[in-house]
Amino acid sequence: MTTLKTLKIKTGTCKRVLKELHSYEKEVDREAAKTANMKEKGADPYDLKQQENVLAESRMMLPDCRKRLEAALIDLQGMLSWSSQVRKAMRFVKPKL
Repeated sequence: MTTLKTLKIKTGTCKRVLKELHSYEKEVDREAAKTANMKEKGADPYDLKQQENVLAESRMMLPDCRKRLEAALIDLQGMLSWSSQVRKAMRFVKPKL
């Protein structure tokens, strides 16, 4: 049966991964602005290339983070669905006294 502790863990996982996703989105925005600024100022090609690599790595984290969030949400929804099905089934069982 679904325990409160398990629900808290799964909810916490969803919150943590969502927070991580927002963090990566902010990082991508910040690194894109830094790259654009470096291009405008005519920075050294090597430094610019390194900055573009940093931006590419940040962008690569977004799809992975979205997949993990989707998996965590599906897991939580499945647990909630299972829990509600058990509660419905328990209504039809008469306790023996």
